[in-house]
Amino acid sequence: MQDIQSGHNDKLLEKIRVLTCLYRIAQMAVDGSLAFDQTLTAIIDLIPQAFSRPQKMAAGIRLGEQSYQTPGFDASQHRYRESIVINGDVRGHVEVGRLENDEAARCGAYVYSDEEINLLESAARKITHMLERKEADEKKQILEEQLRHADRLATIGQLAAGIAHELNNPLGDILGFAQLASNYPDLPEEVYQDLVKIVKSTLYAREVIKKVLFFSRQTLPREAKTHLNRLIEEWVDFFEFRCAQNDIKIVLAMDETLPSITGDPAQLNQVLINLVVNAVHAMPEGGILTIKTAVKQDRVSMTVQDTGQGIAEAIKDKIFLPFFTTKEVDQGTGLGLCVVYGIVNEHGGTVNVNSRVGMGSIFEIELPI
Repeated sequence: MQDIQSGHNDKLLEKIRVLTCLYRIAQMAVDGSLAFDQTLTAIIDLIPQAFSRPQKMAAGIRLGEQSYQTPGFDASQHRYRESIVINGDVRGHVEVGRLENDEAARCGAYVYSDEEINLLESAARKITHMLERKEADEKKQILEEQLRHADRLATIGQLAAGIAHELNNPLGDILGFAQLASNYPDLPEEVYQDLVKIVKSTLYAREVIKKVLFFSRQTLPREAKTHLNRLIEEWVDFFEFRCAQNDIKIVLAMDETLPSITGDPAQLNQVLINLVVNAVHAMPEGGILTIKTAVKQDRVSMTVQDTGQGIAEAIKDKIFLPFFTTKEVDQGTGLGLCVVYGIVNEHGGTVNVNSRVGMGSIFEIELPI
């Protein structure tokens, strides 16, 4: 009778330990005061306490490449695991094990109780809900940032287009009169050189205006069958001359099976030119510029890769913002990558960036076939 009462008490204590553990896990899951990683660390510290001999237990959580463990977990035996599953996809697992110095574990006599198994199942479900909420929040933040970005682009685009149109006429006058004056006979050399500088500066200003108009979508797109391979081949001679001046070697790796796409050839030219110019600026000491094309299911890709300075992590999310630049005042307008992003987005495509400081950058453009 006493043994029965003792066994009943043990069962009751076990249930209390498990329920206490689950209650504290549930509290942490909805609290949100701790970071996600900190919450997982706190959960694995709690789990062994729900077992009859906590000092003989170890716990671990693995999510993708991330692992959270209590001391001794790697050396534990007789493990029991529950999977963390989202939409049928196993994302990780939560696991317990007996430590090596436990006699029962070494003899193979340890069996997990129903309460302990239910604890692991409940913990796995809580972690699943936490992960789902975390990913939903991250997606929400990304969408909100995209909306803010789109709104900024629309506002700045309207302003930029108005300014660009206002500047075009006086720039045309300056250019025309400077060219006429430079043809005047018997000009002193010093005056002639000053006029040449005026012409060059005006042409540069007009190029800036052209980029602004591209950025603000004030140039009407012209849809036509466009072949990226042909587009690259038409410009490669121009690139080679500029790259040779900067000790940059060009490598072409084009997929001969690449199909045509529907798009504006002039705007897609602008994408290629801007990416190549950006790559050249990133390699002031020379390097290798690689341009590749490939077929990816229902899309084609164009990749421009350099071996240059790379992009710092702190500014990677700013490189497509209008007028953002790390170059000197007279070296860039900060519109090149913004124009690339806008044109590609308008063509229903995506821009993917992979870069490491000191290792170079890879810009991959994907466009629908």
